[in-house]
Amino acid sequence: MKSLEHIDPIFERLFSKISPKIADSFTDEQLKAIQRGFGSQVLTRHSLDIRVSVPIPGLRFYLVLLAGSERRSQQRLQNEKGRYPVFNTGNIIFLIGFSTILLSCSFTIFSFLWSSLASISTLPYPTSIPWIFDKSECEHTNRTWRDEKCWDDQQSPMF
Repeated sequence: MKSLEHIDPIFERLFSKISPKIADSFTDEQLKAIQRGFGSQVLTRHSLDIRVSVPIPGLRFYLVLLAGSERRSQQRLQNEKGRYPVFNTGNIIFLIGFSTILLSCSFTIFSFLWSSLASISTLPYPTSIPWIFDKSECEHTNRTWRDEKCWDDQQSPMF
């Protein structure tokens, strides 16, 4: 390949895929024009850019999640819609699996929280009955007389 100053790595990678016979046919002026074309593509970061290798034994698997403002032209969007359809077998399987895991985790967490809150709030606890002032009346209603008060050991917080 002919020597150029400050070769863009993307340009260099693409140019390396061209057969040497064709690559040698470019003039310096043509190469500089092509390199300028690559240089004009400003690579900006996405607002959300998560790239993770998922450690699944026996599989080489990665996950990429990108989000940001849309800068692609309508023509490019149409071309990519045909090349990268949202509803294909792999995507559908992933979405079903992800949704199942998300719903299962949510159900488990909410069930645990609900049962914790429900069991705490419904346990009976002793409380004094303020309108009973007599030991005999207290014992007559199957309650306990203690410290000059009538105690109900089965008071429900739902009362």
